[in-house]
Amino acid sequence: MLDRRQLQELTKVSGFNLWQTEKDYLQHVFLLFLSAESKGEFVFKGGTALQKVYGLNRFSLDLDFTSRNDNEEEIVKRVVMDIIDFGFAAEVFRVEKFKGISKNLALRIKGPLFNGSDRSVAPLRIEVSRRRDMVLGPEVKEVVPIYPDIRPYLLQVMKPEEILAEKVRAILYRGRASDLYDLWFLIRKGVKIDLGLVNNKLSYYKMTFDVKEFRKNVLGMEKMWMEELKPITTFVPAFKKVIEDIEPFFSNKAD
Repeated sequence: MLDRRQLQELTKVSGFNLWQTEKDYLQHVFLLFLSAESKGEFVFKGGTALQKVYGLNRFSLDLDFTSRNDNEEEIVKRVVMDIIDFGFAAEVFRVEKFKGISKNLALRIKGPLFNGSDRSVAPLRIEVSRRRDMVLGPEVKEVVPIYPDIRPYLLQVMKPEEILAEKVRAILYRGRASDLYDLWFLIRKGVKIDLGLVNNKLSYYKMTFDVKEFRKNVLGMEKMWMEELKPITTFVPAFKKVIEDIEPFFSNKAD
């Protein structure tokens, strides 16, 4: 386990501030033990999966998963025990359930920055989708952390094409700048847009892809673009450039 001084040194490599580096480190600790405790029940997805596995250059707070059965709490509690054995006091202090759609588990960990105060306890949020709407089989990916006390580990990860489809759904349903940033990242990596997959994801909300609605939601993010992204990435592309890059991929999509 790392201490504050070691963590401070690693900020030069992580590209994050000290608080974010602690969060990134503890996320890796959780994922390391999850890789041992989960036998395929959890599939890693979302922005943090893009950052940890596919090279996305932005900080992400939460760990997002799709669950393939109903024992999420049992697995997370085993992971928490592993974290305690690793050397950090930890607990699951809140579990929230949302109508069978998802389950959120909030952890508290006394990590490298813990100084005895309650404010220095690191929160770690685990969001688990229970929609059972994963279409493509997951990929098994090796994750190699920058932290010297965390060995490489294997995770089941949602394929980029399916993460992209979920990002399109998120833009249509909630509209965060980080979702557009992630979509732009995937398109620039050459990930193909599968409209059938997008509509499969939207069907849960009884929606289908509408290019006009999509464009309206995207353009509506301009005011929040810099404000939302500047704290979580060292590089915020010009909003106009992002629009230019993604427009060709959606301009020929039928309403």
